[in-house]
Amino acid sequence: MTNTKFVYRVLMTALIAGSVLAGHANARELKLSDQFPTQHTISAEGTKAFFDYIEAHPEADLTISHFPAGQLGKPTAQLDLVQDRVADIAVVGISYVPEKLPISTMMELPGLYEDTFGGYETIRRLLQEELNDREFKPAGVKPLWPVVTPQYQLLLTREDPITDISDLKGVKARVAGGTAELVASALGLTPVRMPAPDLYVALERGTLDAAIYSLSVLQSYKLEEVTNSYTSNASLGGISFIAFINDEVWDSLNAEQQEVIMAASDAAGLATACALLKNEVKTIETLKGMGKTVYELDDNLKGQFSDALSGVSETWKSNMDGRGAPGTEMLARFNEIRDGLLEDSTIEASTQKCLEAE
Repeated sequence: MTNTKFVYRVLMTALIAGSVLAGHANARELKLSDQFPTQHTISAEGTKAFFDYIEAHPEADLTISHFPAGQLGKPTAQLDLVQDRVADIAVVGISYVPEKLPISTMMELPGLYEDTFGGYETIRRLLQEELNDREFKPAGVKPLWPVVTPQYQLLLTREDPITDISDLKGVKARVAGGTAELVASALGLTPVRMPAPDLYVALERGTLDAAIYSLSVLQSYKLEEVTNSYTSNASLGGISFIAFINDEVWDSLNAEQQEVIMAASDAAGLATACALLKNEVKTIETLKGMGKTVYELDDNLKGQFSDALSGVSETWKSNMDGRGAPGTEMLARFNEIRDGLLEDSTIEASTQKCLEAE
């Protein structure tokens, strides 16, 4: 009888221990890398929303560590980090990897979308469909969420507004990537490729006279300290970042973990788009309050810009098609999705919901 009780206790102990271990068998620890300081809008709003959602769903048994501000690698290395599994997830600036993800550089084309949600709602659909098959799967990564900036503006160290496009001839301006180089050159600027974290020092020292950059995040790098005048309606293209997870890492997750990560990604994408939209409005108010020159291009100057930039999209399509990338096809698909979302008021509704939220 004693032996029977002993065996029973051993079996029960083993069963309890086994169930506890089974509950943690699928626990995963992942690393997320990005280039942004923690006070940057993309990190403080978007990435935070991602982590908040993960934290609120402990049932997925996910622990994700954040490595911000380029701790694991420079902005240009983020795609390599996630491909090589130095990081499991990385937020990649598309402009920094045009050779690896050429089609995605379409987001830099001027006037492709009107505002943040026009870009965000469109690209988030495209990147999970055709763009994923054509560009991301071959690179060994899966897209989680996109970040799309408002249309870029011209930031200058000079105090006076420009009155004619000829004012830009020879002005050294920072650009993010190859497509933005086309934009800058078309306007008569001298383009200089440079990651955003290097902008402050370059403008302060006079290495640069200007930057094609987003008003919504310029304060994240304190650029208001080294610039003095800003366009507000130039529509010089934008830039996209995409959070990718390594394909093999994704496939190793269970269904519940995948579901939670995708829901967290949706929360991050939406939060970032909304924050960027609101920040642009706030930044313009802040700059004016500092006595800075914020101005709209008048009809004549806007016409000059439009004429100068009219060939940029065609050049981009020609460059893509020349290298065997379906640029023409993907750009047409982007426009088709965007126009559909404008027609059914999806973009307008998302924008309004954001602006009405506290």
